Amino acid sequence: MSKITNYLNEHLDGDVVSDDNTRRQFATDGSILTLTPSLIVHPRVADDVRKVARFTWRLAERGQVLPLTARGNGSDQTGAALSRGTILSFPAHMAQIMEFDLKYRMIRVQAGIDLYALNQAVSTQGLCLPVENGVSRVMTVGGALANNLPGRQFAKYGTIRDWTDKLEVVLSNGEIIQTGRISRRELSAKKGLQTLEGEIYRSLDNLIDDNPDIINLLANGSSLDDTVYALDQVKGDDGSFDLTPLFIGSQGTLGIITQAILKLDDLPAQTAVVAAALTGDENLSDLINRIMTLEPSAIEFIDGDSLKMVRDYAGCEPWSEVTEGLPYAIMFVEFDDRKLSKKLRKLDKIMQSANIAEVLTATDPTEVETVATIRDCVSAITNHNDGGMATLPLTTELAVSSDDVFDTVDEIRQVLAREHVEAGIWGNVGSGLITVRPVLNLANLGQRQRVFRLLDKLRDIALKHEGSISGCSGAGRLLMPWAKAQYDKDVAEAMQSVRKIFDPYGVLNTGVMDYSQTRDDVLGMLRQDFRNDHFSRYNLRG
Repeated sequence: MSKITNYLNEHLDGDVVSDDNTRRQFATDGSILTLTPSLIVHPRVADDVRKVARFTWRLAERGQVLPLTARGNGSDQTGAALSRGTILSFPAHMAQIMEFDLKYRMIRVQAGIDLYALNQAVSTQGLCLPVENGVSRVMTVGGALANNLPGRQFAKYGTIRDWTDKLEVVLSNGEIIQTGRISRRELSAKKGLQTLEGEIYRSLDNLIDDNPDIINLLANGSSLDDTVYALDQVKGDDGSFDLTPLFIGSQGTLGIITQAILKLDDLPAQTAVVAAALTGDENLSDLINRIMTLEPSAIEFIDGDSLKMVRDYAGCEPWSEVTEGLPYAIMFVEFDDRKLSKKLRKLDKIMQSANIAEVLTATDPTEVETVATIRDCVSAITNHNDGGMATLPLTTELAVSSDDVFDTVDEIRQVLAREHVEAGIWGNVGSGLITVRPVLNLANLGQRQRVFRLLDKLRDIALKHEGSISGCSGAGRLLMPWAKAQYDKDVAEAMQSVRKIFDPYGVLNTGVMDYSQTRDDVLGMLRQDFRNDHFSRYNLRG
């Protein structure tokens, strides 16, 4: 590998390293997996990425596949930021704001910039990218795009896909392309190109036209799911075409995003948050449906057993501002529009009719911060590690429909009780995304096997509710052996065809979102211990 390192160092503006210490640093991400790369490239410009991809393509043409993986800050919790080949690490050099159009509220940035830094910069102009969540402070724009990051305020703002206008992408052969919606006429011109880009447009258009049933199935899915590529969002009814939705959520398996043009929104003038203690006796499906009619920006929850874990681990009860003792769950409802007072009055009536008596309504910034402290107290769980027993990011975004969330949580709790496993559970009701973090010791063989049993059960629960075990975070390396059960053979073949179109030699992020991935593959990558280093230093939820 030293010859490749020396060759690339001679031809790139950026840095190429392959010493053992650096490789060990990149052998883990936010997941419970580990995989040591052969070398790490810190590209300085997009042309560096192009050269590395072109070099890798030529090796693959000769039968030597050296996987190529794009990486931000390594916060991915599905193992998608790992590689046995080359890692392209963007934060060191490619983390700049390139253009900022205040009039049209658009910004062009490099893939390595932190979402937090981006939002700090645009907030001075009264703007924001409204896809913040518990991990966004350490996530780069590239990582957010790769995983189609859903914001806390998904109910109002959706995912980062909804806020992306165009991308600059390096294809598997080193071509650099710009994505964006093009007309039918422009599509014809693209299909006439004798390049990989032209082949992609030709083959993809044919694939979409030949598989209307699959397109309809993807378009009508009942919950969020980035186990599959967003093939249904590529071709419009008017014949227009846009590759952007495909790259977002693809976890670097179709191309390497180097820049993005993102849309911005106004910072909310005021925010109100209501924290309510639930007893479990409420008709929660009906309650959620009624709250959703008010169009909140966010609905979140923390399970009561998770609050007990916070109390046991951190010795505090920040929810005591809302209720004494341990409720069934704490639910948070947030509004950020001009109709705050009217919506809060309506919400109060909904709460009263559901016999929910313990409610804290926060409207001024200090009160809102108090509620945020309650919401973020689960960082005591995500950062817990005691004698090898750690809270594992097993499935961080199991997805079901919003009105099934609490039924799903009850079923997960039953499984955990039968397995004698303690776990933190919280999530976003607005998006139907549920985080499950069991406390296990990966050094213990029996508990390593329990990881697989829990994944079996979680997958079955998700399927029962017509949901997904992987939600918006993608399946990565960790979840694909379970996630692929969500789709029949035709869908799996269509997804593999998409990947083959973009990456004919199988170079890009090999092993990620791979339908051939098995349990044994995952077992071979399991860490012997888990420390949440990618989040704990920021005291984040993870």
